[in-house]
Amino acid sequence: MEFLSTKSKFIPNYKCNDQTNTVAIIGGPRSRTCLNMATSLCNYKFPQITYGSAPLMNDEIAALFVRWMFPVEVHQFNGILHLLLHFGWTWVGKVCFVEEDKERFIQNNLSMFTEKGICFDFIGSIPPMMYGNLAAEMVEEADKLYKVIMRSTVIAVILNAEITGLVALRVMIYLFNSDNIPKQRKAKVWIMTAQMEFTSILMQRQLPIDFLHGALSFAIHSKELTGFREFIQKKNPKLEKEDGFIRDFWKDAFECSFSNDIKDGNADKICTGEEKLETLSQSIFEMSMTGHSYSIYNAVYAVAHALRQLYSSKIKYGQRVDKRKWKLFFQSQCYQVIC
Repeated sequence: MEFLSTKSKFIPNYKCNDQTNTVAIIGGPRSRTCLNMATSLCNYKFPQITYGSAPLMNDEIAALFVRWMFPVEVHQFNGILHLLLHFGWTWVGKVCFVEEDKERFIQNNLSMFTEKGICFDFIGSIPPMMYGNLAAEMVEEADKLYKVIMRSTVIAVILNAEITGLVALRVMIYLFNSDNIPKQRKAKVWIMTAQMEFTSILMQRQLPIDFLHGALSFAIHSKELTGFREFIQKKNPKLEKEDGFIRDFWKDAFECSFSNDIKDGNADKICTGEEKLETLSQSIFEMSMTGHSYSIYNAVYAVAHALRQLYSSKIKYGQRVDKRKWKLFFQSQCYQVIC
C-alpha cells in the first residue's frame, strides 16, 4: 500500500507532491504474497517480477503483470521423475505445503508419474498455522500427517514446499517424534524442490535437522558475482543507517542485543557491530551467492534492461510524448522485455 501513497503518509490512492515513480515491483519469496500483491497492484499497472515459485494465477488481468525468475514447476517434477526412475524408487510419498498445491499436483502432474510406474502411498499437505481455539485442530492434523509419513513403507518422500515448508516439517518432527515408530521406518530420503530454504533463524536452531542427512534438493541456477563476497563483508549495522532490517538480522544471527535496545539490563551478549559474517555457519548465513539471491539479482537487471530498452527506443525513433503516454509506453516495454 505504501507504493500507492505519498511518501511517509499511509493514505492509499493519494500521491501528493511525490516525484518518485515506481516502475516495477520485485516480489517473493512466498507465492501467496506475490499473488495478493498482484491482485492489488495490477489495478495500477505495476509490473511485478517474482523470485519465488510461480503462483497459481486465476485472475487473467493480474497474471499479465506478473513474471517470475523461477523454474516452471513442471520442469522440476520432470527432473524428480527421472531421479525416482534412476534409483528405482517406484513406491513414494508426497508432502505439499498447502492444500491448494496438493490439489494442483493431483490434477496437473500426478499422471506423468503414474504413467511411468510411480505409485504414491500418500499425498498430504502440511496444515496451515492456526491460533486460538483452532490451534488444537492444527496440532492434531499435523500429528496425523507425521504418523502417515513415518509409518509408511516408502523410502522416498517428495517435499514440495516454499521457504517456510522446511520449518513446519522440522517442528512436526520435533513435536511428534516417538519411539513407537521403528527407526528404519523413520529413515526417509527427502527429495525437495528448488524453492526450499535451509537457512535457520534463531527460533529454528534447536529443532532437529539430522533427518535431512542424505536428502536430495534441486538447486536454482546461480553463479558467483565479482565483488559480492567483499560487498557482504563490508556490511555493518552501525554504518547502514538506512537499512531497516540489518539490525534485526544482526541480533538474530549473532544472538546478541544492541545496547540502546536493552531496557532491563539483563542481555546475555551485546552486539558490537564488529562481528564477522564469515564466522557464521552456513546453516545460519551463506557468504556465497545463493540461488534465491541470484534470482533477485536477475530480476533487478531485468528491470534495468527494460529501462535501457525504453530509452534506446525513444532515441531511435525520436518520439516526443507527454508524461502520461510515456508511462504507459514504459509499462508495455517493461512487460515485453521481461517476457
